[in-house]
Amino acid sequence: MIDKHQLKNHRWEHRTPPVAKRPRPQSGVNVLASTSSWPSRRINHVIELPVDNTVLPLTLKPEIASLRDIALKGQQLGISGIPTLPLIDAQSWSERTDDEDWLIWRARRTKARHESMPIELSPGERIVGRPELRALTPKEAQEIEGIQEILKSIPPYPGGDSGHFHPDYEKLFRLGIKGIRQEIQSKTPTVGQTDSITEGQQTFYRACDIAISGLSEYAQRVADECDLAAIAADEAGAKQWHELADICRHISTEPPTTFHQAIQLMFLSIVGLWFGEDHGLTTPGRMDQTLRLFYEADLAAGRITQEEALELICCLYIQTNMILGAGSALSVMVGGRDENGNDVTNELTYLCLAARLATQLVYPTVALAWHENTPSELTDFACRMLRTGIGDPAFFNDELIAEGLRDHGVSEADSYNYMNSTCVEIKVAGASNMWVTAPYFNCPQALLEVMNSIEEDLTQPSTFDEFNSLVKKRLATTVREAAENLDRVWHRRQETGCFPLASCFINDCLEKGLDFDRGGARYNWVENSFVGLGNLVDSLLVIKHLIYQLKELSLSELHQVLNDDFEGREQLRQRILNRIPSYGNDDDEADTLATEWAEFLSETTGSNIVGLHPYVPGFFCWVMHERLGANTSTTPDGRKAGFPFADGAGAVQGREKRGPTASVISTTKWDHKKVLGGLVHNVKFSKKVLGTESGLKALRNLIKTYLRRGGFEIQVNVVSADTLRDAQVHPENYADLLVRVAGYSDYFVHLNPNMQAEVIARTEHEFA
Repeated sequence: MIDKHQLKNHRWEHRTPPVAKRPRPQSGVNVLASTSSWPSRRINHVIELPVDNTVLPLTLKPEIASLRDIALKGQQLGISGIPTLPLIDAQSWSERTDDEDWLIWRARRTKARHESMPIELSPGERIVGRPELRALTPKEAQEIEGIQEILKSIPPYPGGDSGHFHPDYEKLFRLGIKGIRQEIQSKTPTVGQTDSITEGQQTFYRACDIAISGLSEYAQRVADECDLAAIAADEAGAKQWHELADICRHISTEPPTTFHQAIQLMFLSIVGLWFGEDHGLTTPGRMDQTLRLFYEADLAAGRITQEEALELICCLYIQTNMILGAGSALSVMVGGRDENGNDVTNELTYLCLAARLATQLVYPTVALAWHENTPSELTDFACRMLRTGIGDPAFFNDELIAEGLRDHGVSEADSYNYMNSTCVEIKVAGASNMWVTAPYFNCPQALLEVMNSIEEDLTQPSTFDEFNSLVKKRLATTVREAAENLDRVWHRRQETGCFPLASCFINDCLEKGLDFDRGGARYNWVENSFVGLGNLVDSLLVIKHLIYQLKELSLSELHQVLNDDFEGREQLRQRILNRIPSYGNDDDEADTLATEWAEFLSETTGSNIVGLHPYVPGFFCWVMHERLGANTSTTPDGRKAGFPFADGAGAVQGREKRGPTASVISTTKWDHKKVLGGLVHNVKFSKKVLGTESGLKALRNLIKTYLRRGGFEIQVNVVSADTLRDAQVHPENYADLLVRVAGYSDYFVHLNPNMQAEVIARTEHEFA
């Protein structure tokens, strides 16, 4: 631990060259800049925890820093999967008899994977057990080619979301694997008592026991590998490997009793679900709640220090980057409230945030569930952290989201225990089977399709309202057809889906005796996402003004302008960009139309049923604003063909002309409570704007204004356009430069040129 007086006369700084010293602020993250060169982007720094003014180093130990760099390099080169999984699956399927129940085979396949997945260890690890991820060898490729007929004979997976998974860690930590197995076995009747449950329930419980026994076996195998690693290590290394082996062997059956055991079990359960049963993006979840009792007990008993706990969290974060390539998302959420509605902020809240600063990798993003009783120190800490340019935390509206969940029948206690499902989609942690982003809808494309059909029919609607109604009708049809297809998939999943291991970690599967895919989970629904709301609204405003009010163009003439991608009509395009009202500027006309459309899309979604619940709307993009934009022709709002759509539910890039406050006011004029599929409001500042206490105060006020007005989620990029342009020219100097994209973070140099241009094009705000 570092004496906090060492910080005297140093300013907040992070990942930048040395700067002039200035007085230290009273609280928050205090970072010391070193003389490291810019290309390395790694510096020595420390952090002060507002809870007790403890100062902790954020510089990783050499062996941990080495693992961090290996993870970053692996993401740059691309991360492969487990090459032998097809061989394991084919073997399991070949052993299936004609009368074997589908659930039993699914469980055997999961167990076989756990028994055979290759394990990789690296020197210096304190959290262990990741599978070996690599490309196929020529021999393996030949073997897999030889089993293609077997693999093709396995009924195909029906589809739908099986990842974005949030286990009930609290139950796992309380009972341990053995305790969950005992619960399963207690529900299985003894001989002569089979009338107490159905044959299907008996099969389900047998499948669950098989599957979770595989996870136990995997933990034991990791322990054995650690013992083997100790043989070749020096005395200190051998001691550490044996300690890790003891931890893994203990948690292979027993509940964890220490912080290290609990966080190790968390990682092994992530691996087991992810690679054993295809629940990709299983997240660490609400770590400051699920791990809190272990941390505080260890701290009180002298078994751990704050520095050691921070190091273990860093090690968990690094391991997630070892198993997931760039371009995806993985999440941790801190803060918020417990089942009784009380604030949960504690030391682990700050340590989970600090670990993000220390590791400087893309995963996990750390979100803050903010409510009116969130301590002001935590809000300040989070804003100072944003000022460093890390992009975290995103602020989620805890009160609005909990209320929205209760509107969907979620109990009050469960409504506080939600997770952003890797980006911003919402799931109830440990109790839900919720599919997210199913699918993404291209809103501007619907408008273009209507324009094309009008051009073919040569009949222009006589009023703007008629035209607007045609676009609504087109999108409503698209949503209904998607819902009908998803409903079919939902029901097919009951036959050839099913997840016995997941059923062990999701309430109320074991209580009901029903699989995760057969209605066992407490909450079941599907969430979609509408992309390009801002482009749609701005395009409609152009049509309203130029065609129906000013009558300067016909729809046919505008259609030709769009077909020509505004070639020879740049003056018109600039007029559209600068003279026609646009969403995101606190303009009543534009915002009223945006509100009308947001409410229409929400109501249209909810009018459909998928599976067991009404369809749930969302308005976020991940990378789909770029992917859909790349395949969409020119739109009336002045967007050129192929350019990304708006990056969330806010304004189109560069259209916010009246400042950040006007922008958040526009976005919050419509109801976000219904939008559990997620909603993103992105805002970008340069570091110089937030380099003063007045700038930081303005940022805090902006975030609070957004949340208090009913905003769903807000995320901040603190990086100048000049820095981003330099990163385009010299990517080798910016390997770990992180930016917020649309609900998730990514390495800027990993983004394709189109997406890089989109991030640069966002309005770079300054405060008046």
